[in-house]
Amino acid sequence: MIGIIDTHCHLQSARLAPDLDELVASARKAGVETNVICAGSAADWSRCIEIAHRFDCVYMLGIHPLATPEMKENDLALLEARVKEALTDPRFIGIGEIGIDGLVPLDDEKQEYAFVEQLKIARRHSLPVSVHVRKSASRLIKYFRRIPPVSGVVHAFNGSEQERDFFLKMGLKLGFGGAATYDGSRRIRRHLAGISTDAWVLETDAPDMPSSQRRDAGSDRTEPADIVETAKIAAELRGETLEAVISSTRRNAIAAFPRLRKTRI
Repeated sequence: MIGIIDTHCHLQSARLAPDLDELVASARKAGVETNVICAGSAADWSRCIEIAHRFDCVYMLGIHPLATPEMKENDLALLEARVKEALTDPRFIGIGEIGIDGLVPLDDEKQEYAFVEQLKIARRHSLPVSVHVRKSASRLIKYFRRIPPVSGVVHAFNGSEQERDFFLKMGLKLGFGGAATYDGSRRIRRHLAGISTDAWVLETDAPDMPSSQRRDAGSDRTEPADIVETAKIAAELRGETLEAVISSTRRNAIAAFPRLRKTRI
């Protein structure tokens, strides 16, 4: 069987640090070929790079909307400088995690400014994006109309049909992870069951977004190998074989993040 690509995780998280070697080894044994490590802020960019090189992963650089309160005045300029340096690194694949969060009280002007400037950086360097959208789809759409993304993934999609169709029309893939494993996630499961074969990817968001199996076991920490459970649920919902799901989502991940070809093919 070909390997699974986890298109969104945070292996740099302190919650994974104590047993990271074991967690990555377990994921590889379970069939995970590689992980896309999405940055949180300038403070973790170096660790993302180090982990990607140590574990045969790939990484993105960016400023998460929840990190914008601590964003310094020169962080966006520093990001572009780091991106320019990383363009020669085959393990660097794009800009992320970026976006807008409408759930946590934040300075909307600051986080929207950070999102727009990072979209511009992505466009200037022809790079894909990994996008955070939580109760903010209408605001994202407004900016995407002005600055269309090159390609990428809408992480943990849980929006309406209209929002789904807009993102797909923009050429983005939709990411599905642990939330899809819950029986009560009816809207997410409807999207996952009915979306076209070329429009979606698998992800974990590890250590966040735990699956139903993980919660039932009394843990709220997602591990990289948990993506296999999501893949199996997706296969059941779509009436496809597990092999077909892994094959199509791997192909879709590479379409969303073309620089993956430099390390995976």
